[in-house]
Amino acid sequence: MGIERRDVVVLGGGPAGSTFAAILKKYEPNLSVTVLEKARFPRYHIGESLIPALNPVLRDLGIYDDLGRAGFIRKMGITFVWGRDRNPWDADYLKLGDVRVHEGAQVLNVLGQDFSKLLRRHEERDETFNAFNVRRAEFDHMIMNRARDFGADVREGTRGRTIHKDEHGRVTGVDWEDDQGREGTIETSFVLDASGQGTRFTPGGRVFDPHMNNYAVYGYWSGAEWKILYRGTRDRTNVFICSVDKGWIWYIPVAQDLISVGVVTNTAHFKDALQNQDPESFYHETIQGCDEVRGLLSKATHRDDFIGGGKRISVTRDWSSWAKSPIGPGWATAGDAAIFVDPILSSGVTLAMQSGHRAAYTYRTARARKELPEDALWRAYADYIRGEAGSFLRLARYFYGNNRAAPSWWWEAQRLVNASGKLAVDDRQAFTMATAGFFPTLRAVTDDTVIPLVAGIAGLQGDVYNVFYDDGLPPPAELPKHAIEHLARFRLALRTEPMASEGKPTGELDVFYDLVSDDADFTHRTHAAPSKIAPVLGPVVEAMGRHREVATLLAEAPRLLPEGYASPEAIRAATLSVVRAAAKKGFVKLAPGASA
Repeated sequence: MGIERRDVVVLGGGPAGSTFAAILKKYEPNLSVTVLEKARFPRYHIGESLIPALNPVLRDLGIYDDLGRAGFIRKMGITFVWGRDRNPWDADYLKLGDVRVHEGAQVLNVLGQDFSKLLRRHEERDETFNAFNVRRAEFDHMIMNRARDFGADVREGTRGRTIHKDEHGRVTGVDWEDDQGREGTIETSFVLDASGQGTRFTPGGRVFDPHMNNYAVYGYWSGAEWKILYRGTRDRTNVFICSVDKGWIWYIPVAQDLISVGVVTNTAHFKDALQNQDPESFYHETIQGCDEVRGLLSKATHRDDFIGGGKRISVTRDWSSWAKSPIGPGWATAGDAAIFVDPILSSGVTLAMQSGHRAAYTYRTARARKELPEDALWRAYADYIRGEAGSFLRLARYFYGNNRAAPSWWWEAQRLVNASGKLAVDDRQAFTMATAGFFPTLRAVTDDTVIPLVAGIAGLQGDVYNVFYDDGLPPPAELPKHAIEHLARFRLALRTEPMASEGKPTGELDVFYDLVSDDADFTHRTHAAPSKIAPVLGPVVEAMGRHREVATLLAEAPRLLPEGYASPEAIRAATLSVVRAAAKKGFVKLAPGASA
């Protein structure tokens, strides 16, 4: 087919790649964007449960309302049986408004967030907080067609074969071949790799989490009973998750007469089980051993026409992993090619589409703002996806570590929702926030998800307590008397967040400097308590790692900035702001008693 020229090539037309292509073409219609997808859609895929944090991306794509019209099931929350007593408990998104007044005061205190003006009426919560259970063949095809609608060149049955780079390692083109035997080369200056966990294009390979190494065995059933009904009709439900001796079971209605049922277990246990039985026998034996699920399927038919190939079950290895290098000169990864997290929190499709969405915004920003260093913008993108996935991964690790001990899990969820422990909600409500995708602090792509969440949690229709008023830290005048305990390494780096106008996305990123940590145990704090810090304070941020007392840092700070930049008093005040920002994010602890 010869050589072609495109502005952008996308490897993979799944949720991440198609979202990237659609958003890019929506805001930059003159760009030439080609998507290479090896399969032909619609095609079956697992990962059917979305979470409310994805709603802003769906709205930006213009398909949120289409999901209801397509007959996808509205997901109103999650019901768990995860404790020794086997009593079910809910993470019900609609109950986020049912919060009592705390100690006689209507107070919401979340570090670093001011939601005093972000309110929404009670009757609007239903639409805002429901998510969807989707049939991936239809859902993924819908997103792919949305990319086509915006003008992307989508080539199904076509795979990227080789990426070409110049002597400096920058991408220059892609070789491709299709299922008809044709092949060719596309010259391009940017490639988004959204080809999944099996990508051959990510340099340096992947890191695999040794503690999050599971297998999922799953199938589909008709004629099954629903575990949870809303309003007595089969259009709204909760995802049901139930722990068993060696793992857990999911029970997810994906159509009025179609239930997805999966068994997740540790890899070692699964391999041991397969020495005495085949995967389907293991699947049925596990289901029959679960009192909460067995009866729901007693009159149901196990389908052999949904997965494809006449199969009644499928097996997938759910090994949490991430790319060592998610970005590089002229390329970036998104979706599973960048990072994959265990399915316990239903984060897969959400992370994929969020990463594709943010990658498109980042690419646009790099084109529009030449004064900004391109590599720093893409590093901000990498920080973003690591932060989002890190939150899910940290929470999932604890979930597995406390299997059959639900109260400990709830308290951990509360701690992760707000690291200071100052959020005036009980343990189950904190968990609800976590499973809705809002942790470690309340944040989302646009206001339309954050606003009703906060109004719902507070149970208020009036003013919300200004969270800056009490952030749990000592006042600035007292800070010099405190010692600094360093919990994580951090740096001053570019941060980006999508901008909105009158609640609607603009396709543009707000770019600012903030504190970011690369420590694996702190990536989930990347987006906590955002602080806009002047880049000239970089030397102060770097020097902070050398100091164990606030007072000694204050003494050095005026010497670190260019002479005449500001008065010593102003520099010390700015330094105290940096100290407070680091403490809000949990990168340092402040303890009283140091010499002032």
